[in-house]
Amino acid sequence: MKMKKYMLGIITGVAIFLLAACGSDPRKDFTKELFSSKGDDYNAASFKMKINDLTYDGEEGGAYVKMFANQLKEMSIDGKYAIDEKADTMEMEITANLFGEKLPLQFVGNKDKYYMSTSFVTGMVDIANSFNYPLELSKSDLNKLKGKYIDIAEAGDTLTSGELDKKTNPLKDKMFTNSEESKMGREMKKLIESFDKKSFKKDKDVVTHTFTKKEIIQMMEKFNEVAKEDKDYKKSGEQKEIEDGIKSLKNDVDKMDLKVSINQKTKATDMEISLATKDDTAANMSIVVTISVTPQKNSGKIKMPTKKEIISQGELEDIFSSITGTTSDDSDLDLDDDSTDYSDLKDDPEIQKLMDEQLDEMIKQIEANPSAVTEEKAKEAREGAKEIFNEEQMKKLNDALDKALSAGTV
Repeated sequence: MKMKKYMLGIITGVAIFLLAACGSDPRKDFTKELFSSKGDDYNAASFKMKINDLTYDGEEGGAYVKMFANQLKEMSIDGKYAIDEKADTMEMEITANLFGEKLPLQFVGNKDKYYMSTSFVTGMVDIANSFNYPLELSKSDLNKLKGKYIDIAEAGDTLTSGELDKKTNPLKDKMFTNSEESKMGREMKKLIESFDKKSFKKDKDVVTHTFTKKEIIQMMEKFNEVAKEDKDYKKSGEQKEIEDGIKSLKNDVDKMDLKVSINQKTKATDMEISLATKDDTAANMSIVVTISVTPQKNSGKIKMPTKKEIISQGELEDIFSSITGTTSDDSDLDLDDDSTDYSDLKDDPEIQKLMDEQLDEMIKQIEANPSAVTEEKAKEAREGAKEIFNEEQMKKLNDALDKALSAGTV
């Protein structure tokens, strides 16, 4: 009798477990975490972004673009942000690690104003110098910039050669505020929960889903559909941007996967974006980027810049116009003189491998289309190539050009 009761208990327990497992939908677990509003518990976060892989295959830009792509593989971004919902303010610090240099970026703002620290200027100068484009900023100008901020909207002309959108401010975009309660959040949640259940995984405390290109397009289309209800959406130009993005994603992107993993306990989120472009006539590129976000708590108050700490657009323009090259004076500038030193590139085995590949491709094109080679084009090719190719490579290129010209080209 006891054995029967014991077995009945085991069977009942197993049945309950199986029923619970069958009833559990990983899609709901995923969307619950994705759209969970944790502003009261987590009002800050640290994040990291890294380019894990980047490949380029195409004619445009040649060896320079391949070298640039190779260097970008080492690029990473570290940062943190904090939000004070009561005061409606936010701050963000980013350090971009580019080409062996660090570029610091600091932002602070509220619903009306958004500022950027001038600390980025010294990093910008260092990066320019690393590309053999020497710039110099006087100590007096550096002192003027120290501890100062610029109004992003007002400084648009100075920084971008065109006016920035004066409405550009992350705190003004309320589209996803209280996303659990908003129509946008509800509709997006419903859409994600309609995706293939088998593509959602749960391993202990971590829920994961990889959004496909098709799903990402569906989400962008849903966003566009719901956002159209806002009368300012079309006026702001955002509708055109989203619709152009959808069109580009459909036509120009061969593959796009976005893997999102969320820890239900720590709320940490890891993302991996894999993208490959398709273009039958120009360049193809593939890239893999990882992003990690770890929620944190911040009890400190966010300090907005005082009037004394804000530098005007006019002052910024004067400082930017005073940035000068360190190797020449404008009055003695020789436009025909190219003093850029490429000797380091010619001695780098990895760069030379890229150069060899580029040269082989150029020679193939010349041999396949000899009638397209004119004296003028050959001269341009020789002049441009001698700056990056070594003697042996130049001999191969010159031989191929001479052969094409002697074959009766115009």
